[in-house]
Parts: sequence; structure tokens; C-alpha cells
Amino acid sequence: MTLEEFRQALVAALERHFPQAEVMLAESRGVVLTGRATLDTDTFVAIYFSALTGKTSYALIRQERRWVGYDNYKFWHYHPLENADRHEPCSAPTPEEAIAELARVSKHL
Repeated sequence: MTLEEFRQALVAALERHFPQAEVMLAESRGVVLTGRATLDTDTFVAIYFSALTGKTSYALIRQERRWVGYDNYKFWHYHPLENADRHEPCSAPTPEEAIAELARVSKHL
């Protein structure tokens, strides 16, 4: 996926699932996108994507703690709400799938 394709998919997902969020995206070197969607004073979604390496991560952070997330460090895995330190193998989520899951969980925090 190119940086522009990822950006477009991510922005669409954030607008759909977190319409009230304050979204800040930054690109570096033309291949890395970092993002933060602030939901409230204690909660945000952190996003990282490298078009060069394919490294991708999504995390729902509240009170300086990751509650859930996805990333592909070594292999694609999910960090579940019950134990965010656990690594449950999964298929690579699309930005839509990852953001939808973080939105679903955020409603229960």
C-alpha cells in the first residue's frame, strides 16, 4: 500500500468512526505517516505506517496506557482489551477494520 492510499483509507475510517476527534497526521521522508486522533483529554488513537517497510500500528491509548491495538512487529497481532500485553495472531487489518475495532472498544472504556 502506498502512503497516499493508506492516508486516504485512514482518514475515511477516522471520519466514519471518530467524527468528533481532533486528527493530526504528519508525514516524514515521504514514506512514513504518524497520526493521532484525540478523542478527549485522556484518550487518543495512535497510528504509524511506513510505506517503505510495511510496519503498521494502531493503538487506543487512555490515561497513558494502551487498551487495545494492532501491529505487525514480527507478525500481525492484536492486543486485546482483556490483556493488552498479549499478542493474538491475526490477519492484517485494513485501516477501516482496525479503526472500527478501536472505536468499538472505546465505547466501553
